[in-house]
Amino acid sequence: MTALPMDDPTDLLDLDIRAEQAEIVTWQGREALRLENGLALVPDLLVADGSVEVLIGTDGPAYPGLAFRVADVANYELAYAVPHVSGQWDALQYDPVLHGSNTWQLFNGPCYQQAAVVPTGDWFRLSLDFCAGRAALAVDGQPPLQVERLAHPAKTGLLGLWTFRPAFFCDLRVSTAQGVDIPRGQTPTLPEGVIHEWFVEGYGVLRSEPHGPLNLNRTLPISLGEVRLLRRFEVVERGAVRFEFGFSDVLRLELDDRVLFSGENTFSGFADRTARGYVELGPHSLHQTLDLGAHCLAATLKATEPFGWGLMLKASGEGLHLLPATLG
Repeated sequence: MTALPMDDPTDLLDLDIRAEQAEIVTWQGREALRLENGLALVPDLLVADGSVEVLIGTDGPAYPGLAFRVADVANYELAYAVPHVSGQWDALQYDPVLHGSNTWQLFNGPCYQQAAVVPTGDWFRLSLDFCAGRAALAVDGQPPLQVERLAHPAKTGLLGLWTFRPAFFCDLRVSTAQGVDIPRGQTPTLPEGVIHEWFVEGYGVLRSEPHGPLNLNRTLPISLGEVRLLRRFEVVERGAVRFEFGFSDVLRLELDDRVLFSGENTFSGFADRTARGYVELGPHSLHQTLDLGAHCLAATLKATEPFGWGLMLKASGEGLHLLPATLG
């Protein structure tokens, strides 16, 4: 076991700072590292399984947390608290960073979010345990967010502090050991009828995440801007076909070169769940009566913000049969 206490705030300046600002300040009676927009990594410590604790404080809206199994500054596991939505369903969030994008709009729901009371203007203790493909995140001993299936394939990496918007950190403690005991959480499952493979023009076949969304951030940088997805199917019995879908950020959906839908779904605030811009089933549905034979569904997706770029679509109908995704 390796134990790494960093209870002297000046120790935190020895971290590998990859943030817009970092300085030692006094906040709420303690000397602390004030970090803004970025990472502060523990140098030269590769961790597979471990436990991390840190005291955190904020004096306004912020997303402070812990990065682990960091491969590089664009790819790592991330979990954090959100004090300004204290008590709501997403006060704790698992948010893997892929190709430089946070992907919380794709990783939402009880497998990846948890309600918690998180204070603003006072210290709280954030604890993280991670082992193999699982992790648990908690605030002040409250029920944890239990992540049953981490997104990255990497089994080891650096770890450190992370925040978007200013936050204060002190008393960082790291313990590394194999076989950390983590309670079981909810296992992500693919909803029935969700298309889990798409042909992406110029890239080939991509598979969805275990809980359903096609996560373009996993394979493609958002600097690409726009991609076109194809999936062919056949109708062997005339009748209504239903498409239910959610997406981020901008979608044009076509059936046999005819536009069925065009719209935008992005983060617009904290008014309610729909304002978050999640990729999930429910927000949109269409019914079409189709002739017998082969048909082509095409989805053009455009990325406009770095919070998750993807599509989740369920197709259902008595006579509908999907053709192999390799056919485009």
